[in-house]
Amino acid sequence: MVYYPRSKKVIAKEKAKEKVRKAKAEPLIRKMPISITLLKKMDGGDKLSDRLLSKLRGHSMHHSLKHMKQMVKDLSKGGSFSKAHKDANKNVGV
Repeated sequence: MVYYPRSKKVIAKEKAKEKVRKAKAEPLIRKMPISITLLKKMDGGDKLSDRLLSKLRGHSMHHSLKHMKQMVKDLSKGGSFSKAHKDANKNVGV
């Protein structure tokens, strides 16, 4: 097998293609988290502790409103955070 070194132009093109591919693959990230008052207004949100609400607020930056509503509902029934997250991903999506 003969090895041909790649030129700088070829390497630059490959890097540009990889950068575009990564940009398309990354999901959109919410810039602002959901407020704690909105989380409390969700179905069962008033039953949750302040510590859990603040954890959900930080979690909401990366997930949709539907996902967060499902998580609040599961957590108010007594489930764990990770179980509620897995169920929300399965049922509603990210």
